[in-house]
Amino acid sequence: MHDVPGWVETLRGVILSIVLAVLALRIPSLRRPRQRPLWYVLLALATGSLAIQSQVGPWIDGATGIAKAGELTVTMVALTDFAAVWWLAVALHSAGHAAPARLRRAPVVCAAAMAVLAVAFFAVTPASDRFGAQAHGWWTGYAVAWIAYGAVTATGAAAVFWRHGITMRSPALRTSVLALAVGTSAELPYLVIRAIRWFTPHAPSMLALVGFWCSFARFVLVALGCSLAALEPLRRAFAYWYRRQRLRGLWLLLRQATPELVLAPPGSRGLDLLAFDNTWERLHQRVVDIRDSITFLHNGWASPVLLEQASQYAAGCAGKDAGGDRSGHGDRSGQDRERLLAVACWIEAARRDALAGAPKLHCELDKDLLPDVHASASTVHREIRHLLCLHRALRSRPVRAFADGAREHTAADTPS
Repeated sequence: MHDVPGWVETLRGVILSIVLAVLALRIPSLRRPRQRPLWYVLLALATGSLAIQSQVGPWIDGATGIAKAGELTVTMVALTDFAAVWWLAVALHSAGHAAPARLRRAPVVCAAAMAVLAVAFFAVTPASDRFGAQAHGWWTGYAVAWIAYGAVTATGAAAVFWRHGITMRSPALRTSVLALAVGTSAELPYLVIRAIRWFTPHAPSMLALVGFWCSFARFVLVALGCSLAALEPLRRAFAYWYRRQRLRGLWLLLRQATPELVLAPPGSRGLDLLAFDNTWERLHQRVVDIRDSITFLHNGWASPVLLEQASQYAAGCAGKDAGGDRSGHGDRSGQDRERLLAVACWIEAARRDALAGAPKLHCELDKDLLPDVHASASTVHREIRHLLCLHRALRSRPVRAFADGAREHTAADTPS
């Protein structure tokens, strides 16, 4: 129909495959009201892509015995698609702002009104005038209603997507929402061109090509934007799962030295790998367990003498290769490296005392040599990185050397 490259249909097929795959993967999102609009938009896009196939329209016409019934079906799918995208935009806005009830209902009300008008104009318009290149007779009313409906839904959705897309903190979500903003904005020039072609005799043929590219850009950007946003929860869940696995070594090392804090025996590695539910809660609990064990060791087996020795030892190693680069913190400042090494030294010495069954000291200590805390949803990556640096430091040669000689020194220096 249009003078367009052959790769366009290939790309459309690839994007349709992506959309169908995301729909299958994100079926569980139907249980979550905030994620549901994304799924419905993708469903409308996939349905529309299937409905415009050349063999679908004639089949519907033959099955119903009604001329142009296939094109009416495409119209119904398209108006549902427009309403779903607007609904998604309203849901995005409502997540952080109080939206009036009339705004929340607007996509459904407008879609229902347009559907009634489309059927009514379809019924009263002669078959030869339906969905023609020019709007004649009763079909002029359909054309005006369709342009108005498309303009309202596109403007409403684009305004919200532009407003929120530029302020999104998550790079993935920002990219997704900005893609939706550009895609819905591309719908407006398409509607202008569609109106010119409907109401202007002998419109330039180039307009049809430009309108096609606007429509195609809208399809690609909305499909990819929604797919990226729909997959973001999965990506985030996998990131939390992966970080939890990376912390398992440090977690086991400390929990084995503090069995008093363990309510249930640690599960096997296999069970831990398969635990993919509540990934943020599991990661947060692992960080809390590590912190609790370190605090327990600090309160039970650390002493002023041990902490002082750890600080002096770390200061003496500050100018040397104290495992800093191998511990993944070679780019940290000298003061940070020194503090991390001191923390690792006393933790390893206290851990060995706890494993050996040494009596608790219960000394009154300050908190200066407890690890820094960064644990929150927005800083979890920095927290994990800090704990992994600590784990690597615990396994470094200087820390093991300090712990090997620490017990006899603390036994000699600690008052009885």
